[in-house]
Amino acid sequence: MPFGSNDKKILENIDKNLSEAERYRKGSQKDKASSKYLEMLDYVISNEDKIQDPSQTSKILTRIGEGLLNLGNNRKAIECFEKAMNREPSSVTPLLKKGLAYLSMDEMNQYALECFEDVLRKDPENEKALYHKANVLRMLGWDSRAMEAFRDLMENDSSNASYIHKLVKQNPDDPKLWKLEGEYFEEIGKTEKSIKSYEKVITLDPEDQDTVDKLMELIPDDPEDLIEHVERLEGKLDEDKIKELYQKGLEENPNNPALIDKVLEYEEDNVDLLEKKAQLLEEKEELEKAKEIYKEVFDKKDDKVGYYKKALQLDPKDIDVLYEKGEYHYSNEEYQIAMQIYNRLLELGEDNLNLWHNKGACLYHLEEYDDAIDAFKMALEKDEEDTEARLSKGLVLYELERFDDAIDSFNEVLKRDQDEAKAWYYKSKINAREGEAKKAKSFLKQAVQLDDSFKERAKNDDDFEGMKDHEGFKELVS
Repeated sequence: MPFGSNDKKILENIDKNLSEAERYRKGSQKDKASSKYLEMLDYVISNEDKIQDPSQTSKILTRIGEGLLNLGNNRKAIECFEKAMNREPSSVTPLLKKGLAYLSMDEMNQYALECFEDVLRKDPENEKALYHKANVLRMLGWDSRAMEAFRDLMENDSSNASYIHKLVKQNPDDPKLWKLEGEYFEEIGKTEKSIKSYEKVITLDPEDQDTVDKLMELIPDDPEDLIEHVERLEGKLDEDKIKELYQKGLEENPNNPALIDKVLEYEEDNVDLLEKKAQLLEEKEELEKAKEIYKEVFDKKDDKVGYYKKALQLDPKDIDVLYEKGEYHYSNEEYQIAMQIYNRLLELGEDNLNLWHNKGACLYHLEEYDDAIDAFKMALEKDEEDTEARLSKGLVLYELERFDDAIDSFNEVLKRDQDEAKAWYYKSKINAREGEAKKAKSFLKQAVQLDDSFKERAKNDDDFEGMKDHEGFKELVS
């Protein structure tokens, strides 16, 4: 039989048996598959001299090695790939497969890397070798070299990004892979996908400032989109970085209320920003809301007068603010200003006990006694049982030296409240001035029993000048 016919017969037999081994493997009959592959390895080696083409022998050995590799017999697979390389040194396929076999073995990544680098020396653009090299470098912890290899892979052909996507799915907790994917999407203009990849990086590695910077550049300036993206990062990044992202948006959209609110969540005491928010509400004529924010602004500035001015500018008839402003000026002894405010309230139709009482108190301090009496009379028309108005009226009558009327007023107070020390004290003063020492001492005794502070006050009170040498008086104030 001619030599060529024998060659063909051997090749057909090899193909038949390898096909059978592959059926065993795919049918989960691993032992039979392994035996068949090893049987064919011995057969090929023993019949190698009858196969004319060494490259054909190399391909067969590579095929056997692949089968053994799929069965997990890595060392025997490596033997096959090395024999294949010896038969055809220029072929990179068995060399690549040898690297994959090492990659499947523990502690053999360095050997796998050498194989992939040997492939690339022969074929610098071999995509599979580039991918596996990059992956091995990553597993070895040589991140910068790994990222460089991944970039080389994508520079060869942008469609090679599928390798990255696959690897990301296999290693979802590796921030460097997500970052590489984000950079790829950024380069091809798929901004939204790039943002999502970078967000994942930051979730896994919040300290990656470079990625934070990239994200800040990519997040859209549209306020709604920006807020949506940044909210996804809340709880993943520290507060300073979240605030920085919102501030970036606010720089581009300085009048956006939603962004102002977001920044204020992180800067509660930012008075300028609060004031900006109030101004925007004012422009939209949402005056009640604006007033609330202005109050917060001026409270932080500790400027109540400024708030009253602004609030009344927004609504000159704001009753509550007018009352508050009146109380403020009264408590600061600015009685003339307080008086003007109470008159304004009366002009606006306010007519109640407290208002008349407050007006009367201002008039008393301004020494406009007759008008003060009229104000307290108006208060008593609202509530004739109001002891405070009666007491205040009595004090005014005392200043006018209308002592009989003052006594009547104090008696009306004490008829309603026996424990009003001030009424007893002023009754004592009046009686002392009129020389009624016995009554004066009796009333003073009532006063100091209710309020010990009247002892010291009486010592320095000119109304008691004529009584200061009386033994009874000394005992009362000692």
